[in-house]
Amino acid sequence: MYVWVAPRPPFGYAETNARRIKEKILQTNEMTAFLIRINRETGKRGAEKDWALDASCQIEGQRNWSINNLRADLRSLLEEMGNTIAPVGDATDEGALRWMKAAGIAIDEEHYRKVANAKDIDRRTYTSRQHQDYLKPEEVLECEKFRIQDTYGMSVTPELVEQDDGGRLIKKIIALEAILAAPGEMVTDEEGREFVAPPAVVVERDKSERERLAICTDWSNHSTAWLMRHRLGLRAVLMDLMSGVEIKGDEAMIQALAEFSKRNASHVKGILNLTIPLDESPVWILGQYLAQLGLSTESRRPLEDGKRVRYYRLNTEDVEFAQKVLEYRQRQREEKERKRQESLERDAAYAARMQAQYGINSPSTPPINEDGSNNRGGMDTDWHHRGRVAGLYRYNPAPSEPDLRLATHPAQASHKLQIVPECIC
Repeated sequence: MYVWVAPRPPFGYAETNARRIKEKILQTNEMTAFLIRINRETGKRGAEKDWALDASCQIEGQRNWSINNLRADLRSLLEEMGNTIAPVGDATDEGALRWMKAAGIAIDEEHYRKVANAKDIDRRTYTSRQHQDYLKPEEVLECEKFRIQDTYGMSVTPELVEQDDGGRLIKKIIALEAILAAPGEMVTDEEGREFVAPPAVVVERDKSERERLAICTDWSNHSTAWLMRHRLGLRAVLMDLMSGVEIKGDEAMIQALAEFSKRNASHVKGILNLTIPLDESPVWILGQYLAQLGLSTESRRPLEDGKRVRYYRLNTEDVEFAQKVLEYRQRQREEKERKRQESLERDAAYAARMQAQYGINSPSTPPINEDGSNNRGGMDTDWHHRGRVAGLYRYNPAPSEPDLRLATHPAQASHKLQIVPECIC
């Protein structure tokens, strides 16, 4: 087997000199658990616990030395196993570079084909496999095929697997769905400032993510990304482009979008993770936003008044594919809502039957208190049952009453029982 390796690590070898590591830490001011100290006379930086910083730098140097040697150890091990090492660096061997590129393409095509030809599974199997620590290679392919088919509502082909790009495409289409949805009503805060509420589909996505990941606090905040695109005026531009309108790049909406992007480049970078150069054209900036939504543009240059004028429009294949996926997602939401309504109707019918037959209301979940609990001061029946089964009761008969421990069931002599919570561990 041939193994292509670079002559050196992509970012160079790690520093092993403890003194240089210490100088770099002090210069960049990236210190943890050390208090910075600056010499008033020389202005040289140091640390209050200099011995601890020296020890940390020595440990870091030994760790980097070990990591640097791992590369040579792995290379010698591969050679001992009979493999051929082919060093490939920057323009060192053009033939090897072409082989590596061709090998990567062949491996990707084989993966796409295997996913498309994998066996079909149902949702229950897919869900159960998500909780398993290890899956066989064929099971991974089956789960990938089910995810793609359930996400796009189409038959899985190698082209669709390649287009999906490991789930990145559906994230872009979901962002497109959010910006195309009608915004909510204006909301006014306590200081009188007005904000546009995001669409219901964005609100539900944020809400479901917080309910599903209750412990996590690093949520995606899709509403923030939607608000940034809304303030950019991207929805109005997309509505025109989706309807087939062509643009030249000198329209007022495009110019305003580019100016707003350059003026708030830092916020665009922080929220949408998109770098906006100040010297780029408005059409280029618009293309970057469209790429985040799974869309691309195509152009034509007709002759007008003796000059070539370039017109841009959305790629028709991208628009048709996105519309199919959006329609499928809309049908999924309608089907989910229909099932929810049917469940409510069944519950209401069951409650009516209980009321008509027995004159009682059907059991329901108690309302939630403000602190998040539903305890209304009653006894924890589950704990009470466990304590009775385990014999965690102390019987205290009155002086004039006989001992009923052998004759009376605990439920019948509950007024003489005292629960002993300290017995439960």
